[in-house]
Amino acid sequence: MLNRIVWIAMVSALAVGCEPGGTGTTGNDGTDEPFLGGNGIPAGNDSAGDGDESGGSVLTGGGDIGDPIAGAGGGEATGGSETGADVGAETGNANDEKSGDETVGGGTTDVGVSGAVGSACASSSDCLDAGAACLDLPAGYCVVAGCATGGTQCPGDSLCFEFQGGDTYCLDTCVSDADCRQEDGYICDVDNTCWPGESSGGTTTGGGTAGGGTTTPGASAIGGPCEENSDCADAGALCYPEFYNGEHTGFVGGYCLINDCTPGSCPSGSTCEAIYANAGTACMASCASSPDCRNTEGYACFQPGMCFPGCGQGSTCPANYACEPDTQQCGPACSPDTCPSGLVCATNGLCEEPPCTPGSCGAGLVCASNGTCVADMGDGPGAGPGPACSNLPPKDCTGSAAYCGEILQFSPEEGTGYVNYPLNGETWSNQYRSYARRDMQMLIKWATAYVDCKSAGWSGGNGFPLGLGDMSEADGSIPGTSVGQPGHPPGTHEDGYDMDIAYYQNAGNDNYLKPVCDHIIGGSDQYHCTSEPYLLDLWKNALFLGALQSSERTRVIGVDGQVGSLVTDAISVLCANGWIPAAGCTPAAFALAFETTNTGAGWYMFHHHHLHLSLWGISSSSSGFVKDRRGQCIDKLCVDMTAATNALKDQRVPGSALVITPADLK
Repeated sequence: MLNRIVWIAMVSALAVGCEPGGTGTTGNDGTDEPFLGGNGIPAGNDSAGDGDESGGSVLTGGGDIGDPIAGAGGGEATGGSETGADVGAETGNANDEKSGDETVGGGTTDVGVSGAVGSACASSSDCLDAGAACLDLPAGYCVVAGCATGGTQCPGDSLCFEFQGGDTYCLDTCVSDADCRQEDGYICDVDNTCWPGESSGGTTTGGGTAGGGTTTPGASAIGGPCEENSDCADAGALCYPEFYNGEHTGFVGGYCLINDCTPGSCPSGSTCEAIYANAGTACMASCASSPDCRNTEGYACFQPGMCFPGCGQGSTCPANYACEPDTQQCGPACSPDTCPSGLVCATNGLCEEPPCTPGSCGAGLVCASNGTCVADMGDGPGAGPGPACSNLPPKDCTGSAAYCGEILQFSPEEGTGYVNYPLNGETWSNQYRSYARRDMQMLIKWATAYVDCKSAGWSGGNGFPLGLGDMSEADGSIPGTSVGQPGHPPGTHEDGYDMDIAYYQNAGNDNYLKPVCDHIIGGSDQYHCTSEPYLLDLWKNALFLGALQSSERTRVIGVDGQVGSLVTDAISVLCANGWIPAAGCTPAAFALAFETTNTGAGWYMFHHHHLHLSLWGISSSSSGFVKDRRGQCIDKLCVDMTAATNALKDQRVPGSALVITPADLK
């Protein structure tokens, strides 16, 4: 059934009295969800977006889309005793969908009779049948709960279905959409029951295929456009819809795929990939570059060689769609009446903050000539040094070279001022890209705690902890190496010496690795800031960078060119006012590096969403550190990185250009 799992997740606490957060909560585990919508992607990663360069794995589910594949887990609900397990070959995860239990009862269910199963309701008292409940669906939905486990018979021709968590309900049956409450958004779904959803029309919904054409039934190969399963040519293929519960999934024009594949089982022109958070597989269209995909319809070629929703980097959105900057996926363009309150529909098709006016910006910001609020340099937070902060964790490792250089899993995942959230294919239980030297971990924990303490009384910023990104793998290799997708140039992110770290931001609900500026021109990603970094929390970033500079272990801190000049000036202000430790304010300590043009040092691209920290090599000699002022490049030898970074642009992995929130929940 197309959308049973999400709705039932939202209403099961109401219908059967379970506590929020149990099996009846809002589908946030995303176990059936492909890469999209809630953060899911194949076993690949965040592409050029959150790793230093291209990432190296896949996003896993974490949103509220569930498994929107039509027919997933449910089979045809025509009565009988066919279960989701029986038809699991068609599903992403049969157990999470309705199992099509059994038909009970005799007469005809008539939603024209007020209070019958499927009728609108405001409370259970509006429903006629014994044991009836009112589900919190559009305009309400009368059901009979517990029909399978409690022995209750379903009235009329209603059918009993089992949902996520074992909840069972009698649902209204139908032959066509006309049998359902279309005025409330209900359709006759693939199980022949009335349920909220998007009705399939004759043409692709919301803009559809490139050029606005129609989808020819049965003609679409894997990766081709579709409106329903019958539009897909291959046996067992399903249509991943463009719209789900009225929300856009990112799959413009729909996408034909086959669930539960094995290596070598996919039709010609497709490849079997683990795209679901629960490691479920699907046949996806294969590619060598974006032109092999529907690249004028919002699809791009991602590692390890599959077509997936994406825009920029040689892929564009069709007419009436816009490239979302955070996800780099195409969505319906806005109109003046579709933007949330306080936002306006800009010429790029996106809802944005209206141009600022003098005095309209928040604390610590001023209105720039381009209509965006930017940091007001001024005197920053005023005179320091602020709180004493006497209970900080230790800053520098003082043990032997072997002890300080031991590569360990970054632990704990959350601490004062930071969160090491899963990204690039990680999960909370498997953060395989999050191994760093002991001295690196100590410095980060101290610096984030320092900022958390010192800035406690400052205005501005969003108040959330700082997100940590790619480090190294357990054996010291570049993140993504173990899955054949190293996501950074050679010489970086090796042996635990390097870490990608988000910028502190002045808006949003987290400080994760995501762009702090505009970076797309004409639908093409430039991989660096093309505007002022208006989402940057200037003063907290300057304080953090100054704190890192105060350690002798810090070799270089790389940032975007637009960020670099701002934080350089801000560090000077904070040093003058006593906020930054004296050791971080000397000319010798200055470790900030950035490029405003591409000189090959490795900083020009891929740092619009994170900064890069690298430590000096350490030895057992009396001097302790191996230093070389060539170290202001991204790698220690200052090899020209132009070719390496250009190559990484062509190795995009789902997510690494998308920079999405944590892959799955704890």
